[in-house]
Amino acid sequence: MSRSVSDTLVVRIAHKGEEKVFDLRKIFNDNPNRVISTVGTVNEDGSPNTAPMSFFYCPDERTIVAGMVGASQTASNIRRDGRVIIEVLFGGDVAFGIRGRGVVIAESLTSNEATMAVKIEVDSVKRDTSPAQVITSGPLCTPRSDRAVEYEKAVWKELVGIASR
Repeated sequence: MSRSVSDTLVVRIAHKGEEKVFDLRKIFNDNPNRVISTVGTVNEDGSPNTAPMSFFYCPDERTIVAGMVGASQTASNIRRDGRVIIEVLFGGDVAFGIRGRGVVIAESLTSNEATMAVKIEVDSVKRDTSPAQVITSGPLCTPRSDRAVEYEKAVWKELVGIASR
């Protein structure tokens, strides 16, 4: 098991006498629906489940509000078990695993009834970078259509609103 480097989304790494700060909250919030991460959960039989996700809003340093397909295996696992890890790869050598517990806070969003909202309380953050390589970019995406752009905007606005309640 990797060593935890923080219990919040603001990670400070000391290396060769210098401190580097990685503000994962800022990375998620400044790049709505563009930080594609792998979310891991545990299936009922104990086997792992992973899925790509990108709707993450962080109202504070210990909380993530995520939007996901309510009918997904990931959503079912969070409803049943709550354990979740979000593996984040992003430019600037960002390579972290965010461990936490998720609970459903909205089974269906007004903007899209197939999308639900999950509140994830951060337990710990682990550093997953390689000593041999620097992460210069993460997975990239662009919306498929104007309709997709409108969907993203509506879901993002609703997640931010839910998080502020």
